[in-house]
Amino acid sequence: MADTTWTKDDGAVLTTPKDNRLKYIVGGVLLLAAIVYLVLNAMTGNTQLYKTVEEFYAQQSRLTGRDLRVSGQVIGDSILFTQIDSVTSRLEFDIMDSVREPGKTLHVVAMNEPMPDLLQHEAQAIVEGSADSDGVFHVNPGGLLLKCPTRYEEMAPTEN
Repeated sequence: MADTTWTKDDGAVLTTPKDNRLKYIVGGVLLLAAIVYLVLNAMTGNTQLYKTVEEFYAQQSRLTGRDLRVSGQVIGDSILFTQIDSVTSRLEFDIMDSVREPGKTLHVVAMNEPMPDLLQHEAQAIVEGSADSDGVFHVNPGGLLLKCPTRYEEMAPTEN
């Protein structure tokens, strides 16, 4: 097909505009690829698993070194708080799925965490961090969460 040109009355040549469709297709494909990359990166990079103590031990080889949350009940006799110096402290305790039905225990170590008032026997704990190859769970800073075990106790009746 021959290119046609038009001329104005003053002699200027008008040409047909070039087809920019290829530029839009390439730009759209690049934009779509960037969105897919960002979605996949967000889904795989920031996930944190939530496990019980038994589930952790069932998958220990796969979960070692990985960031996760583990929940369990605190064993009261295992709580040990050591103030190493004026800045450094070490809090250690064991958790298990149920104190009434003993099973495997997970040893938890939290560095530079204050001794929580709610840390007591049978308190429900959720710890965020990672376990090393020895099976010791190291808590991330601020990763110790406790549920109050006495929250729903009955109040003493008031005298009238």
